[in-house]
Amino acid sequence: MRMTKIKTRYRRVVMAAMLANLVLGSPAVAGEKADLDRELAALHTGSHVPGFCVIMFDASHTIYENGFGFADLAARRPYTINTVQPIGSISKTLIGVALMKGVERGWFKLDDDVNTILPFPVRNPGFPDRPITLRQLATHTSGIVDREAVYAAGYRPGDRNPLRIDALLKDYFSKDGKSYSKRNFAATAPGSTYAYSNIGATLAAYAVELKAGESYADFTRKTILLPLGMTHSGWTDAETGPDHATLYDEKVKPYPPYILATYPDGGLRTSCTDLARFVTAVLKGRAGEDGVLKAADVAAMLSPEFTAGATPAGRSAKEPNQGIFWQHRREGTIGHFGGDPGVTTFMGIDPKTNVGRIVLVNIGGEEALRAYGAELAAIWRAVLAHAPAVSPE
Repeated sequence: MRMTKIKTRYRRVVMAAMLANLVLGSPAVAGEKADLDRELAALHTGSHVPGFCVIMFDASHTIYENGFGFADLAARRPYTINTVQPIGSISKTLIGVALMKGVERGWFKLDDDVNTILPFPVRNPGFPDRPITLRQLATHTSGIVDREAVYAAGYRPGDRNPLRIDALLKDYFSKDGKSYSKRNFAATAPGSTYAYSNIGATLAAYAVELKAGESYADFTRKTILLPLGMTHSGWTDAETGPDHATLYDEKVKPYPPYILATYPDGGLRTSCTDLARFVTAVLKGRAGEDGVLKAADVAAMLSPEFTAGATPAGRSAKEPNQGIFWQHRREGTIGHFGGDPGVTTFMGIDPKTNVGRIVLVNIGGEEALRAYGAELAAIWRAVLAHAPAVSPE
C-alpha cells in the first residue's frame, strides 16, 4: 500500500471511536483455558485476521496466554506471545506513567501551565489568557486539535525514526512555525471540551523530555522499559529483536514499513509478554505496592478525572471518564485501545478483580476496521468474557 494512502485516509481518532462502538455488550462467560483456546481458535479460523496474541494476568501471575495465526502469512511464521508489533495509542499510557514520574520527581505539577516548561509559548489564540495544563493534555481537554494535513504527514515511509519531536511541535505551536494555524486549536476554551489529540499527547511527552534532559525515548527506556524487563520493547524496530509481526491492510496485504513522527502517541513496539509486564506494574500499584510508580501515583493516574455533572462537552458516553491518559470505558475496564495502519490492539484492567487483559492484532486501519471490525471485537469480547478462577490479592 502506498504511503500516500496512509497519510490521507487514516485517522486514529476515528479508529478509537469505531472500536469503542464495537466492543460494548454483555457476552456470555467463557469457561476454563481449554474452552477459551477453542473459542479463540474458532474465531481466528472464521476471520480475516492474520494473527494475534492474548494474555491475561493479575498482579502476581499469568492466568492465560496464547498466540493464534501468523505473524507473517507468506513465511507461515506463527504469531506468539513474544511477537513484537506496534501497539498504537496504547502507547499513550506510558506518557501517563512518565508524567507521574515527573510529578514524583518534583519536575512539575499536573495543573502547571505548559508555558512554564516549554521553550516556546502554547496558547489557543481565541483564549490567550487561558493556560493549557498538563492535566488537560492528559485528559484530551486542552483544545489542541490534530489538523489532518499536518498529523497525517507524520506517517512516513521507512524504518528509521530519528525520535525527535521538538522541531515538529515548535512548528505546530509557534506563531512563526511553518505548520502553525488557528485551526490547530478548538473554538472552545481550554478545559471545557473533550477532543482526542495525538499532537497534544506528544506535547505532554515533550514536557517530560525537557525536564529529563534526554529524549522521551531514552527516558522511558531507562525508567520504564528496562526496569520492568521489557527487553523486546522500544520505539524502533532495531531495538526490539527479530521477531516482528508483518502488518496487514484491509485486503490482507502487507503494509510497507513506516514510522510515526509523533512517536510517543502511538509508536511503541512491544509484545503481549512485555506489555503485560508494564500493566502488571500498574496492577501492583493498585494493590498498594510501590514499584516503577508509587502506589499513590498509580491511584492518581487511574482515578476518574471528570466528576458527576462536570463531564466536558464532546465526551462519548461509551468512554464516560478519563484518567491520566488511561481511559475509563463503559464496558467496565480502565485502559486503552490502539489502532494504526496494520495495527489493532486492546488493553484493559478490570478494577473489580485487578485482572489485566491484552490482545494485539496485526491487521488494522480505518478500512480494515470497517470491513472486519466485528471479527476483531469478537476476539476482545471473548477475552473479556473469560472469568478467571482467581481471587485478587
